[in-house]
Amino acid sequence: MAQCKQTPQEFIQSAFCPQVAVLCGNDAESLCQKNNLSFVELIQPFCRLTTEAHVRDPNNVPHTIRNLKIMVRDMNSQPPQLAVSRKMINDAVSNAYPQNAEPLGRGNVVVVGDYDLQLSTSTPWFEAFRECFLQLMLPSDHEFLNHCLACMIVVSSGHSDPLSQFQALSQQQHQQQHQASGKLPKWFCPNILKYYVLIHDVVESEQAKAEAIYQSMKSTFGANVCHLLQINSRSMQTAETMKNDPTNIPDPWSQFLPKPVESDSSEYDASTAVFPDDSAFPSRLVEGATNGENSIMQQSIEDATEVTEDSAASSSGQEVIDHPLALNNIMSTSGRSASEEPLSPLATGDLISASGGSGQNQYNKKVSDKSKTLAHGACLTISDHDRLRIFMHEFTVRSLIPWAERTMRILNDQLTSRKGIHRSIFSVRKWLGGTKPTGGATTNQNTTVVYTVEAPELQMRRLGDLAFLFQMYEFSYQTYHTAKRDFNNDHAWLHYAGALEMACLAIFMQGMFSQKQYPHHYMESAITTYLTSCKNPTLATRATLVSSECLKSRGMYCEAAMQFIKMTSEDSDLRSALLLEQAAHCFMNMKPPMVRKYAFHMILAGHRFSKSGQRKHALRSYSQALQVYKGKNWCLAEDHINFTLGRQLFNLKQLENAVAAFKHLLSPDSKQTGPQQSAFLREYLFVYKQLLSQNLGENSLFTCPLPELPLPVVDSNFTKVLVCRPPAVKYGNKAPASSVYFDYDASDTSQWMELEEAAVTAANQGSLPITFRPTTQCFTQKTDNKYSPIGYVGEPITIEIHLQNPLKITLVLSDILLLWSFAPSMSGEFFGQDKPQVITNEIECVKNKISDEIITTQVIPEVILQGNEYKSIHLSLTPQQTGELRVVALAYNLGTSSQGPNVSVPGVEPLNAKPSFISGVSVRGKQRLEVQGPRLNASKEEKTSKVYGPDRRLDLVIQPRMPHLQVHFCDFPETLLCGEVRQTSLEVSNCGSCSMHKLSVACSNPEFFTFGQHSKCELQDSRTVYEYVNRSSEVSNNSAGCAVMEQNCVGRVSDIPLPNGTLLPGSTIVLPMWIRGASVGGVHEVDFLFYYEPVESSAKTRHRILRHTAVLYTSESLSVQAMAQRANAHLREPSADQSNVCLISCALENLATYAPLGELQICQVTCASSSWMVQHLSTTHQTDISVKNKETVHLCLRGVRCSPAEEDELKWNPVIFSNVTFGQDEINSSATPCSDFYFRLFPPDRGNSVLQTSSAVSYYTPQSSELFRELDTAIKVDLTLIILWKAILSSPEGGVQSLVGQHHVMVDKINNPVTSYPLQKTTPELPPVKLIRDVEPPPTPKPSSEVTTQLTHYSFDHTAQIQHDFSKTRLCFVPVTMIVQNCSGVAVNVLIDTTKARERLQTEAGSPMTSSPFYHLPGINSNYFSWAGGTVKEKRLEPRETTELRLSACFPKPGIFNVNQLAVFVSYKEDFSEMILQKHSAPSVVTIVNSPQR
Repeated sequence: MAQCKQTPQEFIQSAFCPQVAVLCGNDAESLCQKNNLSFVELIQPFCRLTTEAHVRDPNNVPHTIRNLKIMVRDMNSQPPQLAVSRKMINDAVSNAYPQNAEPLGRGNVVVVGDYDLQLSTSTPWFEAFRECFLQLMLPSDHEFLNHCLACMIVVSSGHSDPLSQFQALSQQQHQQQHQASGKLPKWFCPNILKYYVLIHDVVESEQAKAEAIYQSMKSTFGANVCHLLQINSRSMQTAETMKNDPTNIPDPWSQFLPKPVESDSSEYDASTAVFPDDSAFPSRLVEGATNGENSIMQQSIEDATEVTEDSAASSSGQEVIDHPLALNNIMSTSGRSASEEPLSPLATGDLISASGGSGQNQYNKKVSDKSKTLAHGACLTISDHDRLRIFMHEFTVRSLIPWAERTMRILNDQLTSRKGIHRSIFSVRKWLGGTKPTGGATTNQNTTVVYTVEAPELQMRRLGDLAFLFQMYEFSYQTYHTAKRDFNNDHAWLHYAGALEMACLAIFMQGMFSQKQYPHHYMESAITTYLTSCKNPTLATRATLVSSECLKSRGMYCEAAMQFIKMTSEDSDLRSALLLEQAAHCFMNMKPPMVRKYAFHMILAGHRFSKSGQRKHALRSYSQALQVYKGKNWCLAEDHINFTLGRQLFNLKQLENAVAAFKHLLSPDSKQTGPQQSAFLREYLFVYKQLLSQNLGENSLFTCPLPELPLPVVDSNFTKVLVCRPPAVKYGNKAPASSVYFDYDASDTSQWMELEEAAVTAANQGSLPITFRPTTQCFTQKTDNKYSPIGYVGEPITIEIHLQNPLKITLVLSDILLLWSFAPSMSGEFFGQDKPQVITNEIECVKNKISDEIITTQVIPEVILQGNEYKSIHLSLTPQQTGELRVVALAYNLGTSSQGPNVSVPGVEPLNAKPSFISGVSVRGKQRLEVQGPRLNASKEEKTSKVYGPDRRLDLVIQPRMPHLQVHFCDFPETLLCGEVRQTSLEVSNCGSCSMHKLSVACSNPEFFTFGQHSKCELQDSRTVYEYVNRSSEVSNNSAGCAVMEQNCVGRVSDIPLPNGTLLPGSTIVLPMWIRGASVGGVHEVDFLFYYEPVESSAKTRHRILRHTAVLYTSESLSVQAMAQRANAHLREPSADQSNVCLISCALENLATYAPLGELQICQVTCASSSWMVQHLSTTHQTDISVKNKETVHLCLRGVRCSPAEEDELKWNPVIFSNVTFGQDEINSSATPCSDFYFRLFPPDRGNSVLQTSSAVSYYTPQSSELFRELDTAIKVDLTLIILWKAILSSPEGGVQSLVGQHHVMVDKINNPVTSYPLQKTTPELPPVKLIRDVEPPPTPKPSSEVTTQLTHYSFDHTAQIQHDFSKTRLCFVPVTMIVQNCSGVAVNVLIDTTKARERLQTEAGSPMTSSPFYHLPGINSNYFSWAGGTVKEKRLEPRETTELRLSACFPKPGIFNVNQLAVFVSYKEDFSEMILQKHSAPSVVTIVNSPQR
C-alpha cells in the first residue's frame, strides 16, 4: 500500500509554516549568483530548525517548538500566470513518475484472498502535486496562514552606502504594504518584523569594513534585527578547478529547485500532439474512409472508443463510434472558464492560451538557464554552510519567535478590551439592519458579511493563525473555536469554514495531549461549506489533503476515501485522478481490504489521468486495476481495461506492449458482441501493422521472426501428420486403394499390426525380425509418437491443423503455409563436405532462398472462418533432400476481408507464390505448433508429478527415394449376394523412382478373394466366372465327375506374381481377381495390406506397406443345412464295411430378400475331401433343381469312402473333388476359383479341430491321445460340400444378369447337423468362485460320450412281411440276423441284452428318435413282441470287424413292429467294468399279417 514520506504532523507543519519575505539589493543578489543561486534559493535548505525552541503564549504558558520550518519567498516575485501554474502542476506530476518504472511498478506483493497484487510502495507524483499545489496557492484575506510575518532586507557589504540602501529598501517595503494593498505578498499585520542582513563576500570584500557597517546597523536598527552573513569563502578560480569533480561540492539545494521540464508530448499531451514526425500514426481515423490504408479503421486510436450494440446498429457513413469514457471527451467540460479557478489543473489542452504564452516561455527559460550554469554553491565551503544555518537559527530564535510572542500579547489584549464593546455595537447595527463599516478589501464575493482589517473577528483569527504557526495548538484551538461561533452567527461562511478547518487541525496536532476527540465532523462541514456556499474548490482541495492525512493516521480509511471521492468533479481532471487514486489506496488499507473497490477507483483514476493528458499515469492505473480483474471472469471489465491500455501504449509508442494488450481482447472466452469484437480486431490489426512496419523499416525483406497472432485458436495436440500419399480419387471403373487418411479409425490399429506382422513373417521365411516396428502412416495424439515419422524424398508430407474461430465475426486467413526448419544430412548435394546449417523458411533473406529447392511448401491462398466455426486445413511439405525436418509454426495473414487471388507475383501459381508480409487489411504472423506428449504414469515419481513423454510427430526424418505402390481395383462391386462369386481385376503400379519386389498382400478375410493359380493367372471373360468341363454324351447320368489335386496351403498372406519378380519404376501390371460374398448378410469390411520391399534395401527402411479397406454389402441368398448318417440297408457280403457308406441329406432354403432376384438354380454339388466322394442316391437324374423365394428343397446324396487300395496309391495327401451335376454342363470344381475359395475357407491344416473342440480337452494326454484318436474315427467323416448355384437378376431397364456363387458346408462327423452360416461360439458358464479350494483328485482322462456311444453300428436283416395264421399257432417266430460292425480303430467288447427295452434306457443314453427330422414312423408298435432264446450275448470285435448274430423274435399278434428293441453295450477296455450303451436311431420294421388258412 502506498505511503507518504512525511508523517501527517510533518505534512501539516510544512503546509502551514511562517512566511517570510525577502527584499534583496542588486549587489547582494550578484554575490549569491556566483553560486548559481538567488538569495532565497541560497537559504532555502537551512530554513528548518534542527533544535528545539521555546515560546510563550499570551497566558504566559511556555511551549516547545520542534522542526519549525520557515517559508522564504522573494517579495518582488509575482505568482505565475494561470497557464504556467497549471503546467507546473502537470510537470510536477509527470516528472515524479519513475523513469525506469514498469507499468506495474516494483512494489510490494500483497496477498488478499485469491488476489496477488503488486502495489506501489509510494506515490511520489501525488506528493509532488500536493507540494506544488500548496506552493501555488494564493493568500486569502479570510485567513493569515500564508501572509508574511517578516521581511528580510539584504544588502551587500560592498555597496557604497549600505545604510542608505537599507533605508531605501525598508521604505520600499513600507510603500508596498500600505499603499499597494492589492499586490502580493500580503502581510500579516501593519507592524511586521523587519530583519536587516548584511551579506559579505569573504574573498572580494574587506572584513573590517563589513564589521564597521554591521556595528552601525546594530546601533541604528537594533542588535536583535541585524545580522552579518559571510559567504563565498572559495574564489571563482578555485570553483572552476573543482567543477570537474562535483563530488567535492555538496549540493543541498537540488531538492528545493524546480526540475528541468521534459517537453515530451507523448507523456500527457493527448489532445494536441500525435506524433508530428511520424505519418504512420494518424491522429484520427473514421470508418468509411476511402483513401489510403486508413479505410480499415472504424474508430480513432486517439479517441479510445468502444463499440456498443446501439452505436454499431446506428453507425453509418462517417459516423464515429463513441463511448462515455472516450478520450475525445477531454474538452467536454461545459461552460467552464479558465479564470474561474486559478489553481484547478485542467487538461493540457486548456493549459496554453494566448494570455499565458509568454508566462510559460519565461518559466521554461528560467528553468533551462538554471540547468546550464555552474553547480550550485560552488563558492561556498562547509563553513559557509554553517554560517547560513546559524543565520537562520538566530533569525528564528532571536527575532521571529520573540516578535510572535509580542504580537500575540498585543492581539490578545486588544481582543480582551474590545470584546464587550464590539458585541454591543454589532448587535445595535444588526438590529437597525446595517453592516459593519467598510474600508477594507472584500474577502470573498460569495460572503454577505464584510469585515474590516481591524475587525475583532479577523483579529481573533489572526491570533489563532499566529499561535498555530508557532505550534501553540491548544491556545490556537480555543481561539478558532471562539471565532467560528462568531463567523457562524454572522453567516460569514468562508471565515466559518476556515475556522472549522483550523480548529480540527489544532486538535489533531495536539496528539495524545489533547483532551478532546478528533472532530471529524468539523472538517466535513468545512469541505462542504467550501464547495457549496463558497464555491471555492481550491480551499476544499487543501482541506481534503490535510484532512485525509489525519484520517489515515487514525485508521479511518473509509472516511478518507469518501473525502477523496467527494472532491472529484469535472473542473479538474488531474486533481480528480490523483484523489481517486488515493481513495483506491485507502480501500486497500481497510480491514479487510476492499480489492474490487480499489480496482474500480483505479480505473476511474486512470480515465481521469487519460483526460488530463497524463498517459503514463493512466497506463499505470489501468495496469494495477487489471491485476484484480484478470482471470476472475470479469470479462467485460477486463476487455475495457485492455482496450484502454492498448490505446495508451500506442500513444506512448510502446507498440509491442500495445499489441499484447489488444491481443487479450481477442480471447476465446470473449463475451463481447459481434460489432465490438470486430472493432477490437481492427484495432489490433492496425496497431500490429504499425509494429510490423516499424520493424520492417526500409528493408524490402522481413528479416525478423514473425510474431505470434492470437487468432484463430490452434490446438497443436490435435495436429495430425500423414507421411504417405493421400488416397487418389476414383475415376471410371477404377477404385484406388483407400490407403490411410486423417479420418481413419485408430481402434483398428491392432488389426493392421497383425496383418503387417503376418506379411513381414511370410517375407522373412516365417520369422519376425527383432528390429521390426509396426509402420505408422498417420501420427495423432492417440498414436505412439516416441519415434520420429519417416518421410521420403519426393513424397508429400501432409499435416492437418485444426482451426477454431472463437469470435462471432468472420476471420480471413490468406497465404497460409507451414514454417519449418531443416537440417540437411552430411551427404547433401548443396553443402558438400561442409557442416550443414539449419535452414528455415520463416526469415526471408538471401541465404534462405535455397529453402525453396530443399522443401516444397504448399501455400493456401485463402481460408474463411465464420463466427464460432471449426475447420481443418491440410498443408503439405515435399522434401527434396535427406535430413531432419521440423515443423515449427503456421504462418498466415490475418484479416477481416477477402483479398481474392494472390497476383502479387506475376507468372507464378498461387500455391507457389511468396506471401506479402504486410497487406492493406491484414498482418503477417504465426502460431507455434508445440505438441505435448502423453503423461507418464509408470513410476511413483511420475504419478506424483506431471511428467510428459516425448512426442516427435512434428520432428521428421527424411530418407532417400523409395518405390511407391499404387493399387486400383477395377470393376469392384459394392453389393453382392451371400456366396456370390464375381471376377474383377487388380491394377498394380510403381509410381516411385526405385524398383520393388516381394510384393504380397495380407488380408483380414482370406476367404474373400483369390488371385487364382499363378500358372494360370490370365484375365478371362467376366461372363464366365467358372471353368466348365465338356462331358461325353455316353457318360451315364448317375455318374459323378471326380478330380484329384494336391492340397493348397493358403494363409493370410498371398504373393502377387511380378514379371521377373520385379516391378520397375513406372510399370503397371493387371491381375485377375475373384471375390466372394460373405455367408452372412450385412455390411462387411475387408482389410488388405500390400507389402513390398525396395530392391536396394536400406538399413532403416526395409519394407513399405499400402492399406486398403473394402466395404461390401451382402444380401441373403441361399441357406444350406446338411447332416451325414450311416446307411440303414445292410450289405449282403459279410466282409463289406458299412462305415464306408453314408447318407448325406441337405436342406436348401432360398432366403433372398432382394425383389429383382428370382429363383435360385442348383447347378452342382461338389464334395471336397481326402477320403470321401459323393454320388447320386437314385438312378433317376434330376436335371433341374430350382429353389424359389422362401422355399426349401431337400436333397439326399450318397457318400462313399475311397477304398484302401486307392488311398495307398495317393500317397501325397490329396484332395478329391467329386461332382454331382444337375445339368448338362459340369463345372471344373478343382480349378479357379471354386477350389481356391474352398482352400481359403477351410485350410487343410484344420485336422481334427472340430472333433477336438467337441471333446474334453483335459483328457488328451500323451499316453491317451493315440487311443482317443482311434476312437474318434468311429464318427469321423471329414468332407466338405460345395453347392454351386446360379441366379437370374432382372434389371429395371429390362436387362438380365446371370449371377453365380457357391456355398460351403463342412460335414465332420456322423449325425451332426451343420449349416453354411458360421456358428457363434458360446462361452461356457464358469463355476462359482470358491474362497477355499477343495482338494480334488486329478480327473481321469475319458473320451467324449459323443464318440463312445457310437463306436459300433448294427442293423437287422429279416423278412419285411410275414403271413401267419394265429388261429393255428398263437405265436409267430421270425428269424432276425443282427449285423454288428466295429466302426472304431480299436478292439471292443460287445454285449447284446435282449431283455431290456429301449424306452427304459433313454434316460441314460438318450434316443435321437424323436429329434431327428429324417425319421418319423407313426403307428409302429414296439412293445408287443419279445425275443426268444438267450437274453445276453457277448462278442469281441477287432478294429473295423463285422459279425452276424442269429436272433429270433416272437410276435403274439399281427401288426407292424420295430424290431430295434434291444440294448447294445460296448467296452473299449480289456475288462467289462464299464459298458457304454450305443445309440441307434434307425428303425427296422417287420409286418406280421394274419392269414388264416382256409
